[in-house]
Amino acid sequence: MLVASQHALKHFFYPICPISKLKQGPVEFTLLNQSIVLWLDKNNQPAAAENRCCHRWAKLTNGKVIDGAIQCPYHGWTFASTGECIKIPQHPERTIPANYCLKMFKCQQQYDYAWVALEDPIMPIPKVPEFASDEYRVIHLENRTWQCSALTALENIFDTSHHHFVHQHLGDKLNPTPIAPELIENTSYGMFFKSDMHNYGNNLQYKAWNINDSEMILKRDFHWYMPFLVKMILYLPNNLKNVTLLSFTPITDSSLQWINLIMRNDSEEDIKASDVIQLGMTISYEDQEILETVPSDVPLDIHEQCHMESDRPSILIRNRFSALLSDLEENEQRTVQQKN
Repeated sequence: MLVASQHALKHFFYPICPISKLKQGPVEFTLLNQSIVLWLDKNNQPAAAENRCCHRWAKLTNGKVIDGAIQCPYHGWTFASTGECIKIPQHPERTIPANYCLKMFKCQQQYDYAWVALEDPIMPIPKVPEFASDEYRVIHLENRTWQCSALTALENIFDTSHHHFVHQHLGDKLNPTPIAPELIENTSYGMFFKSDMHNYGNNLQYKAWNINDSEMILKRDFHWYMPFLVKMILYLPNNLKNVTLLSFTPITDSSLQWINLIMRNDSEEDIKASDVIQLGMTISYEDQEILETVPSDVPLDIHEQCHMESDRPSILIRNRFSALLSDLEENEQRTVQQKN
């Protein structure tokens, strides 16, 4: 499946840009092959539109935000956050036709990010109660672009068999055999399962988790929110609860934006955020390096690839995407080579 070529995936919200970045001016982003512009309106709420002026199609991201409206850099046409053109400097006395407007997209603020859906969303933005809880702090990791499919990256998060070979600071370096998931169940939003992992401690973990155990079992809960959002809850032996909200926001068929928020029931005095970030970024760089070697066209038909027992979550994910395309009467988009 070529993710950015699937119209069905436009019916979901994706985190795009930190709200703090929008305070500096309009921001350009490509979501599912669609170039969009984001800015803050007069109420400091995010707005998102097709990234071209309706006049001569100049990029609006090169313009300015004035009193919550975005001004085109080419001729100064100005548009409200509703998409309506409210000013044409060359003809200030004329009534502006209603069709002089921008194509707007659904946009909401949540978890310090602007979220965008290109078509009417069929699911809401998931609720993450830890984000607003006084018992948790929030740590933002650096956003990065990966050159791989969002589906490839999603499946990797649920893959319990790669840690032994890919990661130097996570998992069991002595035994490649993973612990089988205890529970896997489909949900209205995607999937939930419990997956424990053998782990041997290291210096990065000691600093990020404040645990000196050389060997431990990591208890983990996974929530998959369709299509490419994951909430992972890590329960550590010292009663530390590490909640990760991870999005593989699709840019094109073969690229994504990696977004990672961590919520923890500890404080900066307990563990430095920089140490938490160092562990998270180190693990992600190792994943990125291998995933960027994987072809971007991931087949939903499980018979096109070989599988093993630990691939069960991936198989269920592919089945769920197949059902989504069927429900929306859409064919799976594939590369020309594989179509032939």
